[in-house]
This record gives sequence, structure tokens and C-alpha cells, in this order.
Amino acid sequence: MREIPGKNDCEFMKTLWFKSEFVAPILSGEKRDTIRAQSTRLPRVGDVVAFSVGPRTPFARCRIDRIETVTPSELPQDRSQQLARCAIDATKPLVRLTFSV
Repeated sequence: MREIPGKNDCEFMKTLWFKSEFVAPILSGEKRDTIRAQSTRLPRVGDVVAFSVGPRTPFARCRIDRIETVTPSELPQDRSQQLARCAIDATKPLVRLTFSV
């Protein structure tokens, strides 16, 4: 599913934003999940979502394979540090979205 969509392909598709440092690991398959604050706006399992860096043309479309609730204590230390760098409030419920590119 490595096809990179054009702007119009993603007009009504849900989009997840990432920091630019995560683009290469996502495209290589090294990064296969993302931790997000729990929200009613998150995609569902099976959804194909656009991945972009801010409000730019998406760099990939990915299928959501799994969604699970996680707590900060379940995460490795490096992932907890990423949450802090990405300004995610780890005191609120979190979910791990596992995806395939």
C-alpha cells in the first residue's frame, strides 16, 4: 500500500499528522504503530488513513490493523519520552494504533 495519494484522493479521508522525523521509519516499515490520546475522532480498525507532516500533501496511506488501550507504564522508556516530546498528555487514556504501509 505504498502508493502516495494526491491531494484530492485524501480530501475526505481521515489524516494522522506526524513529525517529520517519523516519515522515513514509517515508510521503511520500522515504525508500525503510533500512540495517541484516546478520542472519538480516531480511525477504526480496517480504515485506510492518510499520513502527513502537518497540513501538507500526505506521504503515505496506511491501513489501521489494530487499536489497543495502553497506559504509560506499559510503554518502554523511549516511547514515554517520545510522548513527552510530542506533547501528548500521558495522564489521559492512550491508544496504540498499529498500521501497515
